[in-house]
Amino acid sequence: MACRAALYLLALTASITHVLGAKNPNDILRHSITRHGYPVELHKVTTQDGYILTLVRIPGKGAPVLIMHGLIASSVDWTVQGPDKALAFIAADQGHDVWLGNVRGNTFSKEHIKLSRKDAEYWRFSFHEMGLYDLPAMVDYIRINSSSDTLHYIGHSQGGAVFLVMASMRPLYNRKFASVHLMAPAAYIHRATSPVFQFTTRVEELETIAKMTRTYEIVGRGAGSPVELLHAGHKMGLIPTDLVLTNVWYFTGVHDSINRSIVGDILANTPAGCSLYQLLHFGRNHLAKSFQQYDYGPGGNVRRYGARVPPEYPLANVTAPISLYYSEADNFVPAEDVEDLADSLPNVVHKHRIGLRKWNHIDYLYDTNAHRLYRSVVASLTDQRGTAEKK
Repeated sequence: MACRAALYLLALTASITHVLGAKNPNDILRHSITRHGYPVELHKVTTQDGYILTLVRIPGKGAPVLIMHGLIASSVDWTVQGPDKALAFIAADQGHDVWLGNVRGNTFSKEHIKLSRKDAEYWRFSFHEMGLYDLPAMVDYIRINSSSDTLHYIGHSQGGAVFLVMASMRPLYNRKFASVHLMAPAAYIHRATSPVFQFTTRVEELETIAKMTRTYEIVGRGAGSPVELLHAGHKMGLIPTDLVLTNVWYFTGVHDSINRSIVGDILANTPAGCSLYQLLHFGRNHLAKSFQQYDYGPGGNVRRYGARVPPEYPLANVTAPISLYYSEADNFVPAEDVEDLADSLPNVVHKHRIGLRKWNHIDYLYDTNAHRLYRSVVASLTDQRGTAEKK
């Protein structure tokens, strides 16, 4: 009996390995665009601190728009619903020069000029460094390689937070944006109620375990990783789609809004991994009820900031024209927290509170009717820099 079980496990492992195969990240990115009949370019961008990022471009003659993913996500999420449904293709169909970002540490931006992803030092970043280095590098590159001196920006969740870090800490970048559209921006999140925030009471333990095991990547991809096994199990029919969705809804709130035919495509590349320190930064901000820089503890904060408490991001510096999109049922970035953010920003030109009662945090990516929101956002990609003065 034991021998038969061992043989079964060996056969199952071999089957999973065959299903997973070896996937080249650049090939995945190209395929996410070309499979739907659109042209694609991949561009490598090096940050000031040495991380090499991958920008995906759907070239167009219109104004450039940079679309930024959230935590544990990637550029592929903006294409997975396909033509007429996905944000990347809707923007491209309207003639825009579409650029899709991938921040450091995700599946498609894991290179560094000196460090290896096996080095602990490689993973010592949070969304702070993404705002300080990743986003400016992308913006500068796009401006040099497009026909426009300004660009539009669309960001979801962490994609909103990194923009606010950049615009507040490097305020000269504000003038480089004709319009900015932030969907559920993860700045103020202290009212968040998702069960995922239960980890915030154990952040010190998580960091200690990471240092002991030298494991700083969270839900990363790669042969044999838990998320790859989940994808393979689903592809082989061992893990039902409804079971996957039930577990997702546990964290996001129940909203049966995802087309089941694309769940396999989603699992193929999402989650796309992140650094433990991204989670710790969000977790500590949740507890502090503040949108502030990374908390290194009282002693570390004194050495780094000259105070026992990290400074808040100076949101008064964010002068780019901001449009905010948020919903009542979002238990990651609650509507009340976005309202507080709006009160802290000097140039909010539009607020759109989504009326659907169950619209949750991932509906911005996968809701079958998200294309309606996308079309509204794309239609408003006009130069809004003079709006504040006109009011």
